[in-house]
Amino acid sequence: MKGKMPTKKPFGREHPPKGYPKNRAAYADPENWRYPLHTQWHAKAAKRYFADSSNRSKYSQEEREYIDWRIAEALKAVEIEPVKYEPSNKSIDRLTISDMLKILMGRTRFKRIQEIDDSLVSIKDNQTNSIDAKIKGYTVQIRPQDCSISHDCQDWKNNLEAKIVCKHVGKLFTLLSEDQAEDILRSVLRYREQWKFTAS
Repeated sequence: MKGKMPTKKPFGREHPPKGYPKNRAAYADPENWRYPLHTQWHAKAAKRYFADSSNRSKYSQEEREYIDWRIAEALKAVEIEPVKYEPSNKSIDRLTISDMLKILMGRTRFKRIQEIDDSLVSIKDNQTNSIDAKIKGYTVQIRPQDCSISHDCQDWKNNLEAKIVCKHVGKLFTLLSEDQAEDILRSVLRYREQWKFTAS
């Protein structure tokens, strides 16, 4: 361990942000519930935000060293390995469906999409604001207007807080129309905190 864990700060949170991990170990500043590290996407964001002098100046030198160390360790260890990506509207608009799925799933899960034959996917209802599907006995419900995705496989349930997309939901996106899949995935990337991943 490097540096010293930050103490409680006036700007710190009393509780974890809504929809974020409830385990302090998932944050670079555990005492104040700041700089979440539970996915590679969040770890990269933490690195970018903490590089800002206005954020760094709120901590002592030893505390800065600790947060830098925690972020660096997270970037090495987190399972998701996204493509090179900066979360800005301009860059999101240039991403393909595959690029966006790799960001939301990680490369390992993305490759597992190929394990699911198209014949195992049944889209029961597909409208602008309502998508219902069956995949290998599992259900998927996507409600773009409500910013919600509901699914019931174990991998999905294990990663609800991290908002990691499983192979079943990823497969469904590859079978939607290109425009529909792009619109939803770009919305998830832009407004990730607003999207709700739930277990059905």
